[in-house]
Amino acid sequence: MTMIDNFRKFYNSVDRFFDRRAISEKIQLSREIPGDENPKTAGRTFAAILPMVREFDRQAQLKLIVSQQGVDAHGTGSHWEFFFDLPDRRAQLVCDWKLLQDEKTDSYLQPRIEIVVNPFPPVDSPVRGMVRDGQLLQRQLIGMWQQEVKRTPALSHRFRDSDLAIADFSKQGLDPTQSEFSLRTGRSAEGHPGWIAQTGDRSYFAAFT
Repeated sequence: MTMIDNFRKFYNSVDRFFDRRAISEKIQLSREIPGDENPKTAGRTFAAILPMVREFDRQAQLKLIVSQQGVDAHGTGSHWEFFFDLPDRRAQLVCDWKLLQDEKTDSYLQPRIEIVVNPFPPVDSPVRGMVRDGQLLQRQLIGMWQQEVKRTPALSHRFRDSDLAIADFSKQGLDPTQSEFSLRTGRSAEGHPGWIAQTGDRSYFAAFT
């Protein structure tokens, strides 16, 4: 180890001392949420999960919404995934809201929220070893995180709900009762945020805000 590496290790130890907000370990938690045991729109689900996300970071940035199973004709789904950056905690969060089905009664059970928080970079990333060994400055790692946050534009927390999106898709020819499709947020060719429904051979676009 060179003298420069030793100096970097010293500076990194000082920077880490003042960098106590950053999450350094993977976090997983799961909760059942008593209440309405019915599929929900993206907007209603988002309102339910946001307080839990903000417990980690009040400045959480929404980056992506996904419903792999699509939604029904009313824009409601039984499984939603929300992806966030936690700028102040230097971590990324994925929140799953899901309704499991009771096969005996053919009804839904209570909603379950599952959250996984991964630090940036991941715990087993070589980059962490480089910082620990003084080959990379802690400040450089923080700069990498700032670039990562900027890489994907944040989505507004106030958006057109999935019931409005499915109404737009229906006007474009998508029949949610006949076609299997996934639903996610994305960008138009012009870079505008929107809802994207994807069937086997066609994509449909609706405005997000």
